[in-house]
Amino acid sequence: MRIVGSVSLAIATTLAGLFGALMLGLSGLTLAGPGLTMIEYSDSDDSERSIGIGTGIIALVVWLMLLSSALVTGLRGGDPTRARHATAWVIVALGTAVVLVALTAVLATPHPTSEYPLLE
Repeated sequence: MRIVGSVSLAIATTLAGLFGALMLGLSGLTLAGPGLTMIEYSDSDDSERSIGIGTGIIALVVWLMLLSSALVTGLRGGDPTRARHATAWVIVALGTAVVLVALTAVLATPHPTSEYPLLE
């Protein structure tokens, strides 16, 4: 039963982490430029961007909390078996890898080239 709970929490934590990465990507946050920069979109608003960044950060904090909860659920309890420990570590590692790959892909997005470049 603990394995089922741990797997369920790992699925929920992966979805929360992917949502956080999505929100950071939609807000235009990128590390592809010189440091942490914002991609300027013509129809974006600063308040919308700050809501997106805040939601992304909150979702990543929830991801970390659920990740630790999934690990504790899988490792604790009476009669710990080797299979249960291995399952807990594997599902947490897979969920972490999926979220970190998505977050890296989102934050490594370069600035788009403009269709209408500025004349100098």
